[in-house]
Amino acid sequence: MSLLAVTVSASTAEDQAYFAIFAETKLMRIAGMPAMDIPELPAGVSLPGGISIPGKPSRSLNVRLWSPSIAPSNATATVAPPAGLKVGGQLKLELYRPTAEEQSGKGGGGGFNDNPEFTVKMYWGSSATVQPGQPKIIKWGTLTPEQRTEMNKRTREAQPGAQGSYFYKPDWTTGYWPTKSQAGAIAKDASLAGTYSLTTNYTGNVAVDVPAGMDFLAPIELSSPNLDNELDFTKTLLFQWKPIANTLGQSAFAMGAEGKNTLILWTSSEVFTEAAMGDMGYLQMAEVRQRVADKLFMPADQTKFNIPAGIFKDADFAMLNMVAYGPGAAADKAQPLPRVQTKSTLQVMLGGKEMKGAR
Repeated sequence: MSLLAVTVSASTAEDQAYFAIFAETKLMRIAGMPAMDIPELPAGVSLPGGISIPGKPSRSLNVRLWSPSIAPSNATATVAPPAGLKVGGQLKLELYRPTAEEQSGKGGGGGFNDNPEFTVKMYWGSSATVQPGQPKIIKWGTLTPEQRTEMNKRTREAQPGAQGSYFYKPDWTTGYWPTKSQAGAIAKDASLAGTYSLTTNYTGNVAVDVPAGMDFLAPIELSSPNLDNELDFTKTLLFQWKPIANTLGQSAFAMGAEGKNTLILWTSSEVFTEAAMGDMGYLQMAEVRQRVADKLFMPADQTKFNIPAGIFKDADFAMLNMVAYGPGAAADKAQPLPRVQTKSTLQVMLGGKEMKGAR
């Protein structure tokens, strides 16, 4: 099968639209709570708000269609997925158009407060103890308005279920799936491979093939620490997991809070960079390989890292996000320009003073 079958008129950089299929395998754990033995939900059914059952791997497919204009009121967009995905014959995308407030640039609040004493402590690297020169400390009151805006943005996007980067772009329309009427849960025996055909009446049509060797990644399953028990933050936290086939690179990011005015960040990156503090979303394969080469990401064959002893010992709560980036498919020219990307994610609520005994 060819990668693409395209029906398209000539496009320019100004009117280029983008079509994305993001395939994710998810697992969520809570330290101090054994994995829950709950029966599988029926195919196509998911919990409200994309909630995950602790200890139960799940698969999700997110479809996005970005077009550089506000679509007319009669605009429609649908995707015909392969039968092996087991989600029916048609995915009907809902369309999101920015509000007047967002268009003016006044939307998208949230993030940190403006207390000048607010402090961010940044740690990095897989070491048993805190290394010399760490943490890097940033006081909110010393940042420029532009730096504050960027840090707020990164923090919001690092949160579980963050949707801002998927939906809002000034003067653009976003088509998206799952929707309220189609929940989007993917069966564990479903296959990602096959042809996905997009049909619209406002921004072009395109079809993309996912080759037979490309599928949902395996879940990230930890063998250490034992998450049936609460964790001791005064000690080094060793995280170890089973190798994940077809992974290109991996990253881990942890955050915790001490009171209202101190945020603690840690990343598995071997070198310091503010850009490594969070889930980078769905990166293309070349980007993942470059980040591995730059030692910002862990290589595909790495199966363990440490969080240094003591960095979260006074935290009210702390959590870990881990990502394994998998293969993808893309095209150089099409309208819309299609892309498929895979990843496996793990979210662990690590604990903290406010979570003691919360199980």
